[in-house]
Amino acid sequence: MPISIQQLVDEIVPEKTVLLFGAGASIPSDAPSVQHLINRIDSEFKVLGENLTLAEIAGLAERKRNRADLIRCLRAEFKGVHPKGAILNLALYGWKSIFTTNYDEIVEEAYARKGKELTVFSSNFDFTIHGSPNSTKLFKLHGTIGKDVADGHASRMILTDLDYDLTQDYREALYLRFASDLTDGSHVIIIGQSLADPDLREVVQKAISVHQKAMSGGRITLLLYSKDENRAALFEARGLRVAFGGLDEFFIAMAKRQPDAIFAQKHSDDLLDTAASLRPVTINVAEEVNPEKADLSAIFNGWPARYADISRGFTFDRSVAQGISESLKQDAKICAVLLGASGVGKTTAARQAVLRLKDSGFLAWEHKTDHPLIVQDWFDVANKLNKSSRRGVLLIDDAHTHLYAVNDIVDRMSAAGICALKLVLVSTRNHWGPRVKTPNIYGSGSELILQQLTGQEIDGLLTLVESVPSVRSLVESGFGGFSRYEQRRRLVDRCEADMFVCLKNIFASEKFDDIILREFSGLGANEQDIYKLVAAMEHAGIRVHRQLVMRLISIQAGQVSATLSNLADIIHEYEVSAREGIYGWRVRHSVIAGIVSRYKFSEVDKLVELFGNVIDQISPTYDIEIRTIRELCNIESGLSIIPDKRIQNKLLRRMMSIAPAERVPRHRLIRNLIDLGEFEVAESEIRIFEKDFRRDGPVVRYRILLMIARATETPGLMKEDRLVILEQARELAVAACDQFANNKTVLGAYCELGVETFKISGKADVYDAAMEKLKKAEGRLGDPDITKMVIRYQRRLSGQAPAPDETGFSSGAK
Repeated sequence: MPISIQQLVDEIVPEKTVLLFGAGASIPSDAPSVQHLINRIDSEFKVLGENLTLAEIAGLAERKRNRADLIRCLRAEFKGVHPKGAILNLALYGWKSIFTTNYDEIVEEAYARKGKELTVFSSNFDFTIHGSPNSTKLFKLHGTIGKDVADGHASRMILTDLDYDLTQDYREALYLRFASDLTDGSHVIIIGQSLADPDLREVVQKAISVHQKAMSGGRITLLLYSKDENRAALFEARGLRVAFGGLDEFFIAMAKRQPDAIFAQKHSDDLLDTAASLRPVTINVAEEVNPEKADLSAIFNGWPARYADISRGFTFDRSVAQGISESLKQDAKICAVLLGASGVGKTTAARQAVLRLKDSGFLAWEHKTDHPLIVQDWFDVANKLNKSSRRGVLLIDDAHTHLYAVNDIVDRMSAAGICALKLVLVSTRNHWGPRVKTPNIYGSGSELILQQLTGQEIDGLLTLVESVPSVRSLVESGFGGFSRYEQRRRLVDRCEADMFVCLKNIFASEKFDDIILREFSGLGANEQDIYKLVAAMEHAGIRVHRQLVMRLISIQAGQVSATLSNLADIIHEYEVSAREGIYGWRVRHSVIAGIVSRYKFSEVDKLVELFGNVIDQISPTYDIEIRTIRELCNIESGLSIIPDKRIQNKLLRRMMSIAPAERVPRHRLIRNLIDLGEFEVAESEIRIFEKDFRRDGPVVRYRILLMIARATETPGLMKEDRLVILEQARELAVAACDQFANNKTVLGAYCELGVETFKISGKADVYDAAMEKLKKAEGRLGDPDITKMVIRYQRRLSGQAPAPDETGFSSGAK
């Protein structure tokens, strides 16, 4: 039988509650009903027909006149619609997510009036990474009143049957998110419809289907304003619960509870107390140095040392850590960049540096790399540090994935003259070098390179083994008996040949690959399948998490715990967002992931199949899965592993269909088309890109490279015609270098144009002008990668081949 509203409210935990609003939820705020919209369209367009649905009459009206008039007619009915009454309290609670079938913007306005962050999805062009990872998500199943293709927007109001057909992928993505929100035992409350409403029946049917497949213990409750005991009994027989009442009654009952967002403000010395959005995405180092949390076996097997491990003395000093800390103690310094290959101990060294600074009186934090870096909040923290004459340090690992935000915050602090917040930026050289950095990173910072262990560090490692019994017990079985001199000789040889991945590697008497493969062979068949899948995805740059793995191999939620238990110390699960039910999975070290991937996915066809399956299973409403799309386009991993660019292009087009607002797959597709000589198709993609986004640095560079390729590779053209094309490219390059003066890849394309023009015309004027701009940028930006570019293009013109260590950057690199 139906439950009371009070019973419903007593069971609600907002962080685990999904709201789905129907039309009835907006009517108290004076929004028009569906029948009112049908009558208005009929009156305006004189559509002949009886008992037509909104989709049918809207479709006929559009055919009779045009879409712009239809949208204008509907918008007139929403003028003066603003949130009233109970729905204004909506933003007081931290709901897991909100879905709505309504066109109006009542929910958006309710959140804005409370000053609460809300991320709105109204079309697949909203599937991108958003700057507020902790905001409530609003998913609009039928689009929104303010955006339509009639205005030139990429999104559309979903009115007609054709609209439904054209937005099928978008709505399926929202239903996939709806399914994911149900899998962790969430409570779905559907509010604001009559049981006789056909639209509600469709949504409820979808919810029932999702709930039955999820098998997760979640609940679905219908809160209905029209009391209908007979229909309620039918839904209850299918496992749903029903409560009768309206939105006002619901929020009156909720108001008797303490709203989540209302707390007494207390004075605190913790700066993050005034930047609540940073809490879930930031590690407070002071809370992590408890020696009781230290775990030596994890370090032995390849996990980066945690702050507790370092403070316990389970690591040896890396020389670069002192260099970082001494550099950042200087008042004028803002950042230090630590670069090195995978496996040399960058993260541990950076954490050692952060702890050194903490011991010197700095407040210390580390950004959780799976989340966006919130620039405004960190700038506010820097301001507060500056005003209180304190200093802080923020470690950003995998800094290349946050480079746009890093550039922004460094520029803001430089412009404001604030040096109180120091940044430790960690990346690999191949990812860091080609990317465009603000000149302030080099003007107010330093760059340090971490390589194999030095002699001093090896001595520190031997001292660690001798002085810490728990370390000695782990390594002496394969290394004991040697004198310190002989131990040192063998470590020197080992460190020249191998990266410092873990103690097991450095002290082993066998090849590290064999250690990992033997460990793999000792697992059960199911565990092997999961291990190699996670390793291959991580090695390719995919952001692996529990829900993605469950989708790929159809593992049930109840099996996850047992699976992770069987893979203890091999795969680690960590929290990304408890609110969204996202828990990341990570192999203990990227080098180990690479070994497993290399042996278990040695055939290209297997990788193509894996990438295709991952792309098909992507849920683009999650930031972490949009990051997967970006990382798959990485020039060092991901799709680049596949040698056939035509196969790459098929996968890129599938990504673009899922998340058309993502620029990176479009950039890669254009680059590949130019390389394949498909110039007309590349030109078409550039035009579409510029229509959707306007021109950006990468695309203007590709347009220059496309014109160079046309001039130099198109058969049958006369020399004078080739020179005309190159002159057009020169005009574009000059304008682009003015617009993107700090973009070294655009400058590189201009230099490439100069070289090719010289080859055809024998004149060096274009080359000279391009090199002048590149050299000015070298002095202005301080980027060492630009110095390599200068040398490379000088040798190109003189006919010399680039040296092997100077080919890390090409004009096509991103």
